[in-house]
Amino acid sequence: MPGIGTTTRRFLRRRTRTRRGALILEMVIVLPIMLIALLAIVQFGFYFENMQQVSLAARIAAEVASQTPNLPDADGDPVPENVRRAVEQHLASCGISGVAIRLEHNTGGEPVVLRYPTVDSGLSLTKLDDPPPGRYVRATVVVPTCELMPDALSVVGLNLAGPDKRTAFTQTFRYEID
Repeated sequence: MPGIGTTTRRFLRRRTRTRRGALILEMVIVLPIMLIALLAIVQFGFYFENMQQVSLAARIAAEVASQTPNLPDADGDPVPENVRRAVEQHLASCGISGVAIRLEHNTGGEPVVLRYPTVDSGLSLTKLDDPPPGRYVRATVVVPTCELMPDALSVVGLNLAGPDKRTAFTQTFRYEID
């Protein structure tokens, strides 16, 4: 460099070396944060996409049940085959399995709850809203959260998709058969 003395050149070289260390330190601090943010975006992207599919499955279950003649009228009876098949077919097309279905109706006058699977699958629901007036069918579809999203954030201690966590959606339709 013409016109620059040796002292100035030494100073510029030393400053470049120390700045290189600062860049490495910044990368060490920022890279893990960026990686966690990327994993969170992927995990929640899958979760929200699959939540829409479970919501649609609940709507399909309620719609099919509202058009099904002669719904079983004893508490604890299994969910009708056509309702179960419609829900499982829709969720299988999305790669989701392990579904539990709770179907409530009052076609015989009193509310009746049907279940699939018929044994208790750990399906404990909070109090649902009061049913609408008239004859209705209310379908609840419950899926383990681990079926809806990868557990990508467990590497940093955030276990959001554990085996005991579930996601449920409920839909209510008017019973359409007289």
